[in-house]
Amino acid sequence: MKFYKYIPIVALSMATLTGITPYAQAQTANMTADVVVENSVTLATPAQLNFGMITAVRDTAQTATVTVDTAGSPSVATGGGTAITAILDAASVSAGQVTVADSADGVTLNVEINNVVDPVNGGESFVLDQFTTSWNGGVAANRTISTPWTETFDSAFGGGTNTLDIGATITTTSGSSAAYTDGTYSGTYDVVFSY
Repeated sequence: MKFYKYIPIVALSMATLTGITPYAQAQTANMTADVVVENSVTLATPAQLNFGMITAVRDTAQTATVTVDTAGSPSVATGGGTAITAILDAASVSAGQVTVADSADGVTLNVEINNVVDPVNGGESFVLDQFTTSWNGGVAANRTISTPWTETFDSAFGGGTNTLDIGATITTTSGSSAAYTDGTYSGTYDVVFSY
């Protein structure tokens, strides 16, 4: 008669054998990562540069000017000869103003005045240049056309709306000694803001 020796077999999980604690079935949470980019600021032009009503006479060699500062005050000057400018009515005189909103506090804005077109009426014109600017009512600074400068946006100023006040000078042309023709002389310029 044969005797069999029985060895008890205990079923062990692979997790027990390898020392790894068993986990429930893996589940995945799908997440998102969003960002909104806003590289545009909101610009408005509540005031346009206006030199008022003047009288103006050319000279063959000399020139005369009308200047409006960033506070909207006009002044005149002449180089001599027959060149002359004078304010006849200052009621409409104003500095230009651009308001800037929807930017982040402390952001540096690049600003530039360019694409200047001289005020013209028919074949006659004044030279528009010698721009000055004041940021948020600060000290006025001279600006060179097509030369950028920087300003810092202040979200606490004006309820989040910053201001750029703009002054400039118009100068008579030389070459003849004659009064300018009556009429409206219109010019343009661009104020460009970027990051």
